[in-house]
Amino acid sequence: MSGIARRILKLLVYITLVSLLFIAGVAGIFVATFDANLYKQELTDLVREQTGRDLQFFGDVGLTIYPALGMKIGAMSFSNAPGFGAQPMIKVNKASISVDVASLITFSPQVDQLLLQDLEINLQKNAAGVTNWDNLLKADSPASSTTAGSTSGGGADSDAVTISGAFGGINMQNARLLWKDDQAGVEYRINEFDLKTGPITADAPFALQLHLALQSADDIAANVDLKARLQYLNNDNQLKVDDMKLQIAAEGSALPKGRMQVGVASESLLLDLQRNAVKFDGFELELDDIHLGGKVNVTDYSQPALEFNLTTELLDLDVLLGTPAVEAQVTVEAPTSAAVAKSEQDVEIALPMELLRELHVSGRLTAKQIKIQNLLLENARINIVGKNGLLNLDPMTMDLYDGHYQGSFQIDARGQQPKYRVSEELNGVQMGKLMTDYIGEDRVSGEMAAKLAITTRGEWLSELKKNSNGAMSIVLKDGALKGFNLRYSIDKAKAKLRKQPEPPKQVQSTDFSSLSLSGRIKKGVFSSNDLNLQAPLLRIGGEGKADLNDNTVDYLVNAKLVGTVAGQGGGGKDELKGLLIPVAIKGPFESPDIDVQLDKMLKGIAAKRRTDEQEKMKAEIEKQKAELRRQLDAEKAALEAARQRERDKQKKVLKAKKRAEKQKAINNLLDFLE
Repeated sequence: MSGIARRILKLLVYITLVSLLFIAGVAGIFVATFDANLYKQELTDLVREQTGRDLQFFGDVGLTIYPALGMKIGAMSFSNAPGFGAQPMIKVNKASISVDVASLITFSPQVDQLLLQDLEINLQKNAAGVTNWDNLLKADSPASSTTAGSTSGGGADSDAVTISGAFGGINMQNARLLWKDDQAGVEYRINEFDLKTGPITADAPFALQLHLALQSADDIAANVDLKARLQYLNNDNQLKVDDMKLQIAAEGSALPKGRMQVGVASESLLLDLQRNAVKFDGFELELDDIHLGGKVNVTDYSQPALEFNLTTELLDLDVLLGTPAVEAQVTVEAPTSAAVAKSEQDVEIALPMELLRELHVSGRLTAKQIKIQNLLLENARINIVGKNGLLNLDPMTMDLYDGHYQGSFQIDARGQQPKYRVSEELNGVQMGKLMTDYIGEDRVSGEMAAKLAITTRGEWLSELKKNSNGAMSIVLKDGALKGFNLRYSIDKAKAKLRKQPEPPKQVQSTDFSSLSLSGRIKKGVFSSNDLNLQAPLLRIGGEGKADLNDNTVDYLVNAKLVGTVAGQGGGGKDELKGLLIPVAIKGPFESPDIDVQLDKMLKGIAAKRRTDEQEKMKAEIEKQKAELRRQLDAEKAALEAARQRERDKQKKVLKAKKRAEKQKAINNLLDFLE
């Protein structure tokens, strides 16, 4: 380097140093002489003039120069809108922000960390739907409205958010947020809101850590913790999130189990701000003991529109909902008045109707096992499609209890009331195992095949029952109806009729080789007239109704004894064999009354006796006729035999006479020859 160059470089260094000293000196003099507190009143007046609200300062406003040029603000508050109470809308205990001095010299300002301590935000909506920030929003100018309209299609560069320069990050400590909606009748509070980020620079990743405590008016408290690395991509207007971990721990009596643990993790998440889209890679969801993994894409979160393909080994809905385990029951007891009152209580089926109308969803859920209401379903595959208020789960397939299920389920949220459509088909299901898991005992056993097609509508369980219409059929093979023994009921009624002691107690079970039943459902009432039960001892038909509205049955069974089987309580010959025996089944589903109708059976017995006597008299007459026919036939046979003997005798006499005449002729011939 030449001497001239060295002198020029040295001169530049001197100039730079002098400039820095001058700037530092000016900044020092500015900080030493400037009193920002002198402008607090002017700022307060300006805010009141522009918004009608009060901006109050409760501490000094100070400036700093080293290590950064910045401002420190003490406690201040921003008043609420008229009619929303005296509590400030915004309040903060301490705030500070600064700019790196060296970055100012190079005209690329680097904002240091923003610090907010004890920030309080109070957001409200009254019963008329007016919020406490509505009067702060100014109407858009025609120019801005036009611009907004031209870019409403999404993806315009004017809508893109651009980060320039550098930002030291956000440090929010102990913030609190209140959201109270009197129109919807809900209230939520966020306490202990802590948010901390690393330095934020365009196209470079930065760390994010968040913690908050949520409290709702319906007694639900939740702690939320989030950790992730974020990166904003200026050119693509996208936010990339790596190694995201979200943990939610909630407690409250409104939750099914009183508590809930939620964990969401994703290896990579891409948020497209221009297209309102989110793409998850390596998505994992843990809900208590439930673990789901797969792909999730939110193609438009403003609607929202969702695509997914999720799998799980075990989807235990009983753990999620807190369903108690079923205990085996030895006997079937009549329901108590308290149990009946509880069963009569109505239940609201509240659906998020607006969300269902806006939701666009397409996905598949695959589960190796699903546990619901203590039933274990296996190899489940459910396709879910929802659009314009129609949500379809079609098809749904799964294996259960040695059999197979296939069906579909639809929710129609387009009208005022939700409508439902269900279509199901079961084949080869072992009802005994299913009933044992469902209610603790196998009241019905056998191999089942069934079909159900039903539609209904309503927002309460009573409405769903009342509005249900459709058809159902069921076939059971090689099973039993437990809880009552129809043969024993008949024998008991017969003993009562004869004023005899009741027969010994027997196993409360009615075995059958096949049972079939079908019928229609209209306004919540199932009607059938084709009951057909084939048993070793019985043949049963019947007709009647089952009312889903009050959970009662009114069915008339016609039983016919066709044989005797020791295991079914039979003995020797039974005078009831072949007789139709009417049995009325009435009462609640849990424990109906079984009444063998004695009056009808008496009439049947009397008719049978008359028939038996007539048959006996007829048989006697036929016997006498047969005896007379036998005697007449015998006499005819004897007379014919006598006649035959006389004919044979005459034949012999005639034959002897002819021989004598022939011999006489021969003798006469011999005499002539001599």
